Amino acid sequence: MDNEWNEMKATNETKERSVTGTITKVERQKRSKDRYNLYIDEQFACSIHEDILIKYRLVKGVEVSRNEMNEIAQAEDKQRAYLDAVRLLASRLRSEQELTFRLKQKGYDGRLITDTLERLKREKYIDDRLFAEQLAKQRIGSQKKGRNWVKQELKQKGVKPEQINQAIEQIDEDTEYSSALELALKKYRTEAAADVLKAKRKAIAFLQRRGYSSGVISKVMKQIGSAGDWEEEELAESDFDD
Repeated sequence: MDNEWNEMKATNETKERSVTGTITKVERQKRSKDRYNLYIDEQFACSIHEDILIKYRLVKGVEVSRNEMNEIAQAEDKQRAYLDAVRLLASRLRSEQELTFRLKQKGYDGRLITDTLERLKREKYIDDRLFAEQLAKQRIGSQKKGRNWVKQELKQKGVKPEQINQAIEQIDEDTEYSSALELALKKYRTEAAADVLKAKRKAIAFLQRRGYSSGVISKVMKQIGSAGDWEEEELAESDFDD
């Protein structure tokens, strides 16, 4: 019985492989110049990317089997996932976890996402170590956030602890201090005329919310004025700290 079943299965697979059609037309899409419509036996079969068309040498007159069409469809799915990922990265750098989440949102399955990420890593499109360093530099320099903010954000984006630590080590302490001082002075000066002590406390709270450490805050406030007017616990680490 088993032998009969195996023979029947093998026969069906052979028939499936032998079922062929002939490409009768290859038409470039008007709106997407890198995509083509494929016609088999005068009937529309599928839309494929130019890279897949070239890879499988799909030109008019070529015969294709059902198995070959299945292989082409899988290759097209991989190419589509890859191009979607590249477009996401073109808008801004993303961590591996962020990219995985966005590709899931687009409906790609786990295996296809894994293959896509591996290709992107090989081509140096994604690198969480470099991503962490660049994000830290931007947050500290351009957005005037503190290192505690950077740590928390990188954790949320799925970056590994050792990569976060490496990124934090690259932060320029002078830049971080200068940004914190600029922010604190601006905050302090808007309140100091009415209540100096209240102004100092508001400046401290503001810097804590921005993710600056107690060490940076203390240094900044000493620059602004005497640090002896408030309780030591007011310089405790904010919620961004470990």
